[in-house]
Amino acid sequence: MRSVVLAMLAGATVPVVAHAQVSQPQAVTGTAMSLDRLAEDVVANNPERQFYQRQIETAGVERTAAGRWADPEAVVEFGQRSANERNTGALLGDGQTYAVSVVQPIEFGGRIALRRAIAERQVDLAKMGLQQFDATLIARARSLGYGLFAANEKAAAARSVASRMRNLARVIVSRDPAGPAPRLEAAALQAGAISAERSAAMADAEANSALYELNQLRGAPFAARLRIVRPDMTLPDLPSGTALAAKAAVNNFELKALRAQFEQQGLRVDLARKGRIPIVGVGPYYDRARSDIRETNYGVRLSTTLPLWNRQAGDVAVEQGRQAQANATLINAERRVERDVFDQAAQYEAKRQALAQWSGATAKNFADAAEDADRNYRLGAIPLTTYTQMQQSYIEATNAVLDTRREALDALLQLRALNGGDAFTQ
Repeated sequence: MRSVVLAMLAGATVPVVAHAQVSQPQAVTGTAMSLDRLAEDVVANNPERQFYQRQIETAGVERTAAGRWADPEAVVEFGQRSANERNTGALLGDGQTYAVSVVQPIEFGGRIALRRAIAERQVDLAKMGLQQFDATLIARARSLGYGLFAANEKAAAARSVASRMRNLARVIVSRDPAGPAPRLEAAALQAGAISAERSAAMADAEANSALYELNQLRGAPFAARLRIVRPDMTLPDLPSGTALAAKAAVNNFELKALRAQFEQQGLRVDLARKGRIPIVGVGPYYDRARSDIRETNYGVRLSTTLPLWNRQAGDVAVEQGRQAQANATLINAERRVERDVFDQAAQYEAKRQALAQWSGATAKNFADAAEDADRNYRLGAIPLTTYTQMQQSYIEATNAVLDTRREALDALLQLRALNGGDAFTQ
């Protein structure tokens, strides 16, 4: 009886009619973008990036202010004056007195230059912060973009299997041959279709999650649709882990920032030591008094601090402590970055070697094999178990290839981010 049913299946023209329970393929519509174009779009429109640009502007204002002198100090005095005869003590007269002076503080020992150098380091830190943010943003955009592409590919493969199985089950039931075998085979095909549709639904969830995050990063409406053009699948050879770590030690944004902070803290120590050098104030004064006579005094006033108690020693100790902490943080970060480089390089190489063992057309080969299994099952050349196993293997192989390539790409993107956003070259 089964051979009769299969013969009918082989000769039947199966209408492509939507089943009430079949999950239809979702049309991947929307703007088509390559991964490079997507990364550019995210960097250009990301709303958080404005914060780092504002930090650079703020640091530039602080640098300009750091090179200026301290503001002048104005002093105004009011009082009363009385004049007495020196021998008899008789009052000769009394009246008001006032004095006005303007003093400009002048710092020595290169303190203004030190403050300006500290502010220059702050500008450099702000620029490195923006560069690090851009590198991280590009890596995340590329990772999400490939994840969106892979999820759509997995959903398409699962839906093709589900549609194929449901069509076969529908034809078997519509012919209604005698015996339980066709009914049981139709039930098995429907069960396989349900499993494939669940895989498609999970892939759709992954695609939506990646799409929503991409829309958030590029400042687009969450409902905006996006389609990723098939990316380049080439995975380049990389230098050895030691060479990668050496390049990352030079180019890594975090290490650059920590080194700049360490140098900046050294300047702060020098500035604290210069605190013992007196600050001199110089400027004109005008003094006018009236009692028995009118008296006017004017000239130049000179003032200075007297650093007798060495209060600056505490400031020096605090800045030296911060310098030691900055050095320890830098050393720890260097070791951590080196470890991350070796870790990501090992993961990338493992995934790349696994993909190298598989043919570049593995996914297509399994797709062709799944279609071939469908034809052979209709002709009665293979049993149902072989047919269903082939369809499920097609889904699993497609997922394995796409997931492995995504993991390799993520490791490569992490390595590039660790290298300051630049691609490693041999």
